[in-house]
Amino acid sequence: MYSTLEKPFFLSFFLILFVFQAVGKEVVWEVLPAIPDKEGFAGMFAGTSNGVLLVGGGANFPEKRPWEGGEKFWYDEIYFMEDIETGWKLSKQKLPQKLAYMVSGTYKNKVWVIGGNDAKAHTDLVISLAYQNGEIVIENDYPQLPVPLANMTGAIVNGILYVLGGQQTSTGLAETKFYILDLNRNKEDMKWVEGPIFPGKARIQAVAASHKDVFYVFSGFTLHHNTDGSLGRKLLKDAYRFIPSEQPKEGIWQQINNLPRGVAAAPSPAFSLGGDHILIAGGLDEETIKHTDPSSHPGFLDKMLAYNTNAEKWVEMGDMPEGSSRVTAPSAFWKGFWVVPNGEKGPGVRSPKVMGLATQNPFGMANWLTLGAYLACMLGIGFYFSKRENTTTEYFLAGKRIPWWAAGLSIYGTQLSAITFMAIPVIVYATNWRLAVGSFMILAIVPLIVKYYLPFFRRLNITTAYQYLELRFDIRVRLLGSLTFILLQLARMGVVLYLPAIAISSVTNMDIFLCIAIMGVFSTIYTVLGGMEAVIWTDVIQVVVLLGGALLSIFIAIANIDGGFSTVIEVGMRLDKFKLIDWSWDYTQLVFWVAIIGFFFLNLIPYSSDQVVIQRYLTVKDEKEAAKSLWTNGLITIPGIFLFFGLGTVLFVYYLTNPEKIGSANPEELLPYYIVAELPLGIAGLVIAGIFAASMSSLDSSMNSIATAYITDIHRYLKPGLKDGAYLKLAKTITVIMGVFGTLTAIWIAATEVGFIFDFFQKLLGMIGGCLAGVFILAIFSQRANSTGVVIGTLSGAGITFLVSKFTDVNGYLYGAIGVLSCVAIGFIFSLIFPDSKSQIKGLTYKSIIKK
Repeated sequence: MYSTLEKPFFLSFFLILFVFQAVGKEVVWEVLPAIPDKEGFAGMFAGTSNGVLLVGGGANFPEKRPWEGGEKFWYDEIYFMEDIETGWKLSKQKLPQKLAYMVSGTYKNKVWVIGGNDAKAHTDLVISLAYQNGEIVIENDYPQLPVPLANMTGAIVNGILYVLGGQQTSTGLAETKFYILDLNRNKEDMKWVEGPIFPGKARIQAVAASHKDVFYVFSGFTLHHNTDGSLGRKLLKDAYRFIPSEQPKEGIWQQINNLPRGVAAAPSPAFSLGGDHILIAGGLDEETIKHTDPSSHPGFLDKMLAYNTNAEKWVEMGDMPEGSSRVTAPSAFWKGFWVVPNGEKGPGVRSPKVMGLATQNPFGMANWLTLGAYLACMLGIGFYFSKRENTTTEYFLAGKRIPWWAAGLSIYGTQLSAITFMAIPVIVYATNWRLAVGSFMILAIVPLIVKYYLPFFRRLNITTAYQYLELRFDIRVRLLGSLTFILLQLARMGVVLYLPAIAISSVTNMDIFLCIAIMGVFSTIYTVLGGMEAVIWTDVIQVVVLLGGALLSIFIAIANIDGGFSTVIEVGMRLDKFKLIDWSWDYTQLVFWVAIIGFFFLNLIPYSSDQVVIQRYLTVKDEKEAAKSLWTNGLITIPGIFLFFGLGTVLFVYYLTNPEKIGSANPEELLPYYIVAELPLGIAGLVIAGIFAASMSSLDSSMNSIATAYITDIHRYLKPGLKDGAYLKLAKTITVIMGVFGTLTAIWIAATEVGFIFDFFQKLLGMIGGCLAGVFILAIFSQRANSTGVVIGTLSGAGITFLVSKFTDVNGYLYGAIGVLSCVAIGFIFSLIFPDSKSQIKGLTYKSIIKK
């Protein structure tokens, strides 16, 4: 019976054991095309517009070094780079004036340039630059700075521009003023406002950062007058953050931990890396400023320092490549790089070199090979089973020869989508274990399904759940159920491919369209070839890989936590990460009673009315085997809860206690990022392949079940009496069409960002689909329920759920309960009002089971 699995399981087992050496996230610098100037510039601006990197302005000593009496020149040229291959181009447009030592940033596809100076004076200039069809469009009709400033620091946070410190003149002392400009407003409404008093010393050449909606300021120099009238400077090591409020000028300044060393004039803004790190590259420290002879200066600091905003610790992040440290340089994020153009490599000495800090992990050849082997294995399963798919029973129900344990794993696998696999650890990472209470409710559902639902799905010799609804009521109810199911699957197919593709493409650097296409094409091929049998066995392998990957992820993380498992428990308990129950009565939050009621019905809905799940009950040989498959699914949920919820907590402690480790900036990428960065080569590829497969599993289940529902419930009704071969041929055609539809829909969402339309469509259909569980409750448990009543109940329940979701603050986890219960109540009442509607109860309600 298990010979069909010999080759696929052997390959999977071999891949799991094929462990390469571990690889961690490294901060990797790359040399980008140099700006076409032999000297290079200090104090430039930098930013991006429409995917193009713009830099310009700056100052240098083109003829002689300053200690040789060289004269300093300022510039107004603008350079742009569309891609690395074509390199830099000099724009025909120029800045309104020669300019350097300004603040710059990117927002709304514009590069904003604020203040700065030229050879004569400091300026209050505020302009924006936009790249359009090879030209730079410059706008300068914005409110100017309240005072002229240069050598200040600043950054843009959520469209709010912050500027701090600087000098009004080249001989003046540093400023403490904190200015704010809301770039979200129309030009005529823009206005500079003075923010809350900065609690630190006045400073120049500080380093700013924008990270997680907060503005940061680090280091810099405070200035004083020497006895001879010249300006002296003192290096600072303090650090601050400004937390905005709804009114920017009403935010709060907080002092944070001092830096271990000064980093004045380092590239600014500092780099925001992952979810928790602000990285400062080089700068001027205490040792560097001791060198007073510029002609023999050894160069600036090449060490990198990072502030972990979660652990609130400073950590060393290694060295920059030799000779690449820079000061008085801007930074900009462009195409996966934090770019540092030019800057000073020594006092008075510039460099045209452009450095880029890569923010993505290299996926590695071993991982690509493993991913390719896994996908080939999926295709192999489809080809292997294709020779058996000669009838609709074979294609839809796998000839009813699936072993109970495989059916159970398949049920678990189809419920464990890639979205769920990635989302649960992220939710636990950010919150606690409250969701786990609801997950245990599967054990309350299984006995009900086994006792009251399975008999009708198994003893009536049906292929879809909705056939039972026709036997119990009439064809209208059957068609309503089947069409609702099909529409709901159509609405979700593109989404279940698109959302995981975002994360996968980000961590592997694979083009998102290619990622979607691979998942769509591979799942379509093996599903149309192998039918339900291929779908189930690929589900089984997927479950083994994902559970194994989660377990391995936990082991590796704990092994790299000082104190291991005991530290996880201690930190988790101290920070309330294991909180399981909230005894509040607040119906807007996921409190205990909301989780119990909400998840009871959320589990009841798919297990009692969703063809994707029910179809798996029907692939085993008898009712007893089906019951075993359900219990297998229910029991495997328990270790699954501890694995996925535990993984979220372990990852939280891992990144908290290893502040030098860089995680993903985007929550949905947290787990894939950790897998690629920390799991052994090859194994990481296998687990990422498992996420691929989980997405493919969601798609293949939809494809096969849509074909099953359409052929069995609709096409046989419209065109009865055709030969089975004709129905089978059409089923395979529909499977291909559905695969193409799901793939193209996901590509469309990725290309046009219309996911909100599908979210809304899913929400509406999900409310109707949820009410289908109420229809099955009426069918099985009420002898008075009839077709008219259940149709009215279904539509009314969906409407009530929609109104509750739109006009109340009821927690979303209760929507399923509201839909089911309102459908049951209204359906029962209208069945009493219209008692003559069709209803067949003999042998089709729970009483027939009790009699047996």
